[in-house]
Amino acid sequence: MWRNPRTAQTTIACRACGKPLVAERSCRRVILTCPHCRCSYELTEYSDAIDDALEEFMACVPCDRI
Repeated sequence: MWRNPRTAQTTIACRACGKPLVAERSCRRVILTCPHCRCSYELTEYSDAIDDALEEFMACVPCDRI
């Protein structure tokens, strides 16, 4: 059985340090985290900066998109 990835590297810059964020999926939500400064953000904080990697990652996440 195929398993969807739990993380994805993005090109979205962290607002605190400028390094690329990682999208991480838990059972109930997806958050963006910075592996360098350890800041975490809700997706809504970066809705204007979604890149192709995050878009592809979110396509595999079951969620209500209404």
